[in-house]
Amino acid sequence: MKKIELLLGMALLLAMMAAVLVCFSPYAPVVQQAMPIEALWAIEDEREESEAPLVTALECNGVPLAYDAQENTFYCTIGLDNGEAWPELHLTAPGARGVSLVFEDDYTYDWCNDAVKNNAEYWAMAYTDTEFCYFRIVFTGLPLVMIETAGEITPEDTPAQVTVSAYGSQPIVSRANVHIRGASSIDREKSNLKVDFVRNASGKKNWVTLPGIGVSHDVILNGMGTDELLLRERLSWAIYDQLLGEAYSGAMDARSTQYAELFVNGEYCGLYLMLEPIHPEDELTKASESAALTDSLYMTKVTLFVGERPWLVNEADRDTSYELRYAPAGAPEFAGIEPYIALSMEQDDAVFAQKAEALLDMDSILRYGILCQAGGFADNVHNNMLIWAHQTAGGLNYRFAPWDMDMTWGERPEMLGIDNDHWVAFPLLDRVLLLDVANARRRYADMWTQLRQDVLSVENITQLLADFSAEMSDSGALLRNAMRWDLPVDDTAGLEISSFAGTHMAAVDQAAQMLLTEDAPSFLRPDWSIEEGVYPPIFPEAGE
Repeated sequence: MKKIELLLGMALLLAMMAAVLVCFSPYAPVVQQAMPIEALWAIEDEREESEAPLVTALECNGVPLAYDAQENTFYCTIGLDNGEAWPELHLTAPGARGVSLVFEDDYTYDWCNDAVKNNAEYWAMAYTDTEFCYFRIVFTGLPLVMIETAGEITPEDTPAQVTVSAYGSQPIVSRANVHIRGASSIDREKSNLKVDFVRNASGKKNWVTLPGIGVSHDVILNGMGTDELLLRERLSWAIYDQLLGEAYSGAMDARSTQYAELFVNGEYCGLYLMLEPIHPEDELTKASESAALTDSLYMTKVTLFVGERPWLVNEADRDTSYELRYAPAGAPEFAGIEPYIALSMEQDDAVFAQKAEALLDMDSILRYGILCQAGGFADNVHNNMLIWAHQTAGGLNYRFAPWDMDMTWGERPEMLGIDNDHWVAFPLLDRVLLLDVANARRRYADMWTQLRQDVLSVENITQLLADFSAEMSDSGALLRNAMRWDLPVDDTAGLEISSFAGTHMAAVDQAAQMLLTEDAPSFLRPDWSIEEGVYPPIFPEAGE
């Protein structure tokens, strides 16, 4: 009897194994489990080829694979740190009934890192007693984001189920509301999306742990449609993080970023940048428990692109407006920005200097100006600059932070001159420097010189670019994204930014010295207007 029970147990185990995809690992060589080609041919001969896929859901070690229905291809995330050896992979078809699966190709004959980088596709067969069909599996080094909706995603919230898979992490499967975001970018084919994770239809927040981002209840999926190099936004946040320093843990700090591959309703949508959103009230609370009761937050916007939020035109430059992002309950919406506007429009230099020293957090505005200067930020003073009106014991204090940093690092070369030697104008800061408010010139020059030794060194920027480029290239996502969007493949694209950084910051090196040696450097033009479309030259002859 025991022998019969043992045989029955073995038969049951074999039946269960037949219902899952063959498991490959360095400890279970694929040649011992894969069928000989003749056996696959025999299966084909005895069955009809199915017109529809027999399997549309797979998991690897319990983590869902993404599925591209148009190409009948699964994507399996396995990380970027495997080297030549494959990790142990247990591939299963959850919910499949009466289906057996087996690889036709033996991927372990290839080095793991090469297979991932080169977008290698491996064929597998699914078959029942009467039908068979083939499908492909691609391995990627990046997290996968899968969005399923009943209808088209629009600028309005669309109910969805969102799955996030990352190798070595528990998968995230959550209800969500998804919408297209952006102003000038809203009609691009590769849309920017906002995902809000919710627990139920009432919209209660669902806090999840996103790879590379951390604990959050929402995330931005940035298509990087204006940046063919796919590097500028991520580099800018990394540099800003380093500018703030490791010790900084206050409000409006650098946002976390992570590359990922996106699938929407069974279609591969390419390489995206996951970006941590800004929640003004939460951010202000980082400054103090009472900050959300006293502080306000505004963003500069090109007037042409103001949205549905309340906004106030900048009377000193009507092409620019101030968009309300947060104001304390019961407070006038623009009370927090009015002293800033008055400062910008002050005609008397002595009065301006006195007000500027009282109102401006000098380290913050200098750091922000240096960030924009270093990267040639063409879109972050008159547009996408966050102005934080912070109430302190000494009175109102304005601080500054960046957002949406895609028009950077040489993206708008026509604005910076042929030799990248034009000054990124920030009218308010330029006047502060021109009048040397609170010893601003020396502080700017010293800060710039110090940062050029580490954070803003070409070596540091080149290393960051190499790391991000390798992440995209080694994951295979750069190649897939290029194929999906018919783009050239260039995993040395970061060299273009490194070259820009070298030439432009060399000019700013000289400008920093001119701040200390000239009474009124010609590039300090606080009357500069966005209508001119080009920044002031650091050297007068450059503009002649």
